[in-house]
Amino acid sequence: MVDPLPLRIFLATPGDLVDERAAVRACVDEHNARSEGANGIRYEVVEWNQVRGTVRRAQEAIDELIAESHFMIALFKNAWGSTPGSTWGYTSGTEEELFTGLLELGQAEQPMRDLWVGFVKDPAPDNRILTLRQNIINTYSVMFESITDLRDLKVKLADRLRSWEELAGAKTPRHVDLMPSSGKDVLRAANLRLRGEKLVELGQPDTGRALLRESAALGGPVEKLAYARVLRRAGDLEGAYTQTQNAIDYFAEDGLLYSALAADAFSAQARVLNDQGCYLDAIGRLERALTLLTGNDAYAQVIRCRIQDDLGLAYMKVEDLPGARRNFEAALQMRRDAGRDHEVCQSLINLARLEIAADDLPTAAGYADEVVLTLRGTPPSSLHANAGVLAAQVRLRQSRPEEGIPQAEWALAVNRQIANKNGEAISLLLLAQCCRAAGRRTEAEEHARACLALNESMENARGAEKAKWLLDRLPAS
Repeated sequence: MVDPLPLRIFLATPGDLVDERAAVRACVDEHNARSEGANGIRYEVVEWNQVRGTVRRAQEAIDELIAESHFMIALFKNAWGSTPGSTWGYTSGTEEELFTGLLELGQAEQPMRDLWVGFVKDPAPDNRILTLRQNIINTYSVMFESITDLRDLKVKLADRLRSWEELAGAKTPRHVDLMPSSGKDVLRAANLRLRGEKLVELGQPDTGRALLRESAALGGPVEKLAYARVLRRAGDLEGAYTQTQNAIDYFAEDGLLYSALAADAFSAQARVLNDQGCYLDAIGRLERALTLLTGNDAYAQVIRCRIQDDLGLAYMKVEDLPGARRNFEAALQMRRDAGRDHEVCQSLINLARLEIAADDLPTAAGYADEVVLTLRGTPPSSLHANAGVLAAQVRLRQSRPEEGIPQAEWALAVNRQIANKNGEAISLLLLAQCCRAAGRRTEAEEHARACLALNESMENARGAEKAKWLLDRLPAS
């Protein structure tokens, strides 16, 4: 019989609580020894010093540990803690850890079950500790204890560990309303972002977009980039550009340009420029974004691959196929080495597009079929829509338009479900092209007119021009 894995407890404290951290670890060890052979529930204490060495902002790596934890203990005594180097919202690393845990607590898909905050008796605590304690009292946000000494800490924590055993099963998400010391409403902004993204994903783009707009107004660069993504999907390229610039400004002002999130902001702006037809400007932004990635941890690798995808597509737009292939293949190799099979599909889609441009249709078709097969049965995403578009394009180029129609219809349905209007317009144009080539003139005209109307509503002149070109040639078909 395989023993169950221990439940993780993230221990968040400023640096002045050395003895208290040791007491917590000892208490957990004693609990595990007493519980051995009883209910099988064991705990494992996780701390900031278990983060592997990284050149990115250390707090980002710590936050990833929190995302994998089931419970959190946050202790405060005299010191508030050192600055986390964050771009927005927090004045100490321990504060960011606490609020990251509170955000995880409200997400059903995350393991965080509960948080316990302890205020250890001290004659002269930092005023921010007193303010946090009073805010918790005022909002009834989380459970906390006043702790007199190490013995009192172990007694109260032992009770908490026993009560947590009942929470080891299904999670009940809890949303907490608490303000950090900066006065910026971090939790509200983040929760609005998460709800907005989920509503867009569930096919309610207008409601989701409204929440994301409010989130961007309240929040920092993460919220602004999230809002920029949905604006770009909806065809509001000017609005999307403004939001990406607002995010970039945060990093420029705070001196944190050399980070994965800053690189992501520059690459998000490059995607907007690409949609506007400013391909050389987009390449410049993307090349600059790569220089901001100084680390090679998992998060930095994801961002680097995404930038190389975008660089390859931009190079294709300026007909530099060797430059496109160099970036696509570099991203593919990194994803294969890391075993990220889902992301490998994105690389295969990009390489298939390159083979289409190089007129190697059999190779492109092989890539497309592999991607469609791999994604079958997984939740719909822009990756699914891109795979459908790709498969339809290959079949159209192979003079098999009837086989391309179902693939284009699938891509259209997915793009509508995820509220990607730009993708919807591309799918409609491709569907019209397939129907025209298959001799289905009435359907081709219907799809082309829908494509034209959608592009005009997005003020996408290039997309509208393509739809008009197709409509002008339909009477002769």
